[in-house]
Amino acid sequence: MSQKKNNMEDVLSNIKNAPIDPKQLAPDSKFRFKCHKDVPCFNKCCSELDIFLTPYDILRMKNALNMTSSEFLDKYTETVILEKTQLPFIRLKMEESGQCRFVTEEGCKIYTDRPLACRYYPLGFGVMQSSKVEGSDFYFLIQEDHCKGFEEESEWNVQEWRDDQGISDYDDMNKDWVDIIIKKKANPDMSPDERSKNLFFLGSYDIDSFKPFVFESRFFEVFDITEDEIDLIKNDEDELLRFAQRWLLFVLYKEPTMALKEA
Repeated sequence: MSQKKNNMEDVLSNIKNAPIDPKQLAPDSKFRFKCHKDVPCFNKCCSELDIFLTPYDILRMKNALNMTSSEFLDKYTETVILEKTQLPFIRLKMEESGQCRFVTEEGCKIYTDRPLACRYYPLGFGVMQSSKVEGSDFYFLIQEDHCKGFEEESEWNVQEWRDDQGISDYDDMNKDWVDIIIKKKANPDMSPDERSKNLFFLGSYDIDSFKPFVFESRFFEVFDITEDEIDLIKNDEDELLRFAQRWLLFVLYKEPTMALKEA
């Protein structure tokens, strides 16, 4: 059985008993859906969730809340080591009631900066991985019994929904990080040590600690970084996050995303 089929079957077997249509959707596949505060189920989908955050989710959310990344991680998240990668992932903490901590009667109080998982809903998303690591995206529909959004008249295809929800920006910001995850899944026998896990956490999630790690150390004596790039990552947090992900590819997998200075 090919690695591609295994990856798809893993996803579909895990959601077999969930309210999900296990039919793979293409970018031009159509569905009807609209969520707004006049639907009777408004906010009901924001409870009893496992929402894992991407690096760009954390950057957007901590800035929306005027917090440092460390403060945000401590207050709103928990770290989970996923068995298949043995790497740390960040899960959003829920209220004791099970409801998302950012939900109000009027909706999400950080809606403009909501996580990628929330932007995708009611779509699910995965990567169909080949034996050579490269993969292609696939989608599926999440149809929960309580959701009345599917009874609305608005019709979309998958690509239109992605465009409307601003998902491409998140994909672009997270693409090197996703590559790291795919490479790790493709090499399950490679077990990261504590140092590697700590570096992955720092470069993925804690951007406000990564910055002094770079600028208040011998980093630029070791790595060959141009003055223009130094200036860019010093003043642009998005570029610093991209830089951190390229650095992780180098230190974890020896990818040619950075170069050491010649001795």
